[in-house]
Amino acid sequence: MASAFVPTLEVTRGDVTESIHWSAAAVVDHTGRLVAHIGSPDLEIYSRSSLKPFQALPTVMRGFPDLFKLEKHHLALTCASHSGEDRHVQAAQEILDAIGATVDDLQCGGHVPLWYKYTDQAVPAVSEFTAIHNNCSGKHAGMLALAKILGAPFATYLDADSPVQTLIRARVAAMLALDEAHMQSGVDGCSVPNYIVPLQKLAYGFARLAASVGPKPPHDEECNSSCARIVTAMRDHPEMVSGEGRFDLDLARGTNGRMFSKAGGEAVECVGIPEKGWGIAVKIADGGSRAIGPTVVGILSQLGLLNPDELDALKSYVHPNLRNHRRIVIGTMRMVAQVERV
Repeated sequence: MASAFVPTLEVTRGDVTESIHWSAAAVVDHTGRLVAHIGSPDLEIYSRSSLKPFQALPTVMRGFPDLFKLEKHHLALTCASHSGEDRHVQAAQEILDAIGATVDDLQCGGHVPLWYKYTDQAVPAVSEFTAIHNNCSGKHAGMLALAKILGAPFATYLDADSPVQTLIRARVAAMLALDEAHMQSGVDGCSVPNYIVPLQKLAYGFARLAASVGPKPPHDEECNSSCARIVTAMRDHPEMVSGEGRFDLDLARGTNGRMFSKAGGEAVECVGIPEKGWGIAVKIADGGSRAIGPTVVGILSQLGLLNPDELDALKSYVHPNLRNHRRIVIGTMRMVAQVERV
């Protein structure tokens, strides 16, 4: 697997290179054509939370959020790795209320909200966090909504052979052009089945999502309409997809919604570019999330996909400074890989 990655991001301390992040990436158009890559585009990775828009598709194709009189921002939350901000927790609770579920029905487990990490806030000494604060609670609420629509029990919605996960697996295979019978899976951090996919197939899925609101939408009208609803929700409400201080939200704001993106655990990142009908999938070899922003912005810049105003808005990711605990600049990160065009 090591040969699939290439040195991508150089980390310096002073004038000396201290560390190097290796990565692989694929850029694919909505027809499945490989446009560009770093390292091996055939590298197989766990898709992690970048899969969430596809996991939400079966629910949307069956009437969510309209069926429960919910709004666009609720749909965005079902595709989110949110930060547990008040607006995220409130929206997740509203989904549960609308479908007749409770926090106890969420099987994602609880953790300290990511908001504290990304905003450098201290966690209150007396605090209790439940599953609704989990960054995946929106996705799980969406899966419970699908169980409700199907008349399936809430208790087994995570079982691999449940009606919910069976529909999701089939839709993931269809969107990424995979052979469902040979899809390998593991268990994600939030206990949902997660799939191993080649980078360029993951990029192709995001290209299809992007094309659904682009100038050349795919021909599958039923699926295309639901894809377009998901992408529109993510673009209109990027604050629901991640949270303050995080790259996904910064990219959405920096490009004024021209692009949408979705992070995944262990430094996976995917981007959709509707005007081109392109998708990008990136994996950092060591799982270092600090490398994601500079690597993605570096790829977008080399491909000429960012205008000067956007580069300025995202300048903190172009050559990000590293600071110590006294906030003194002690080094930087810079892109050293070249994107190979096909």
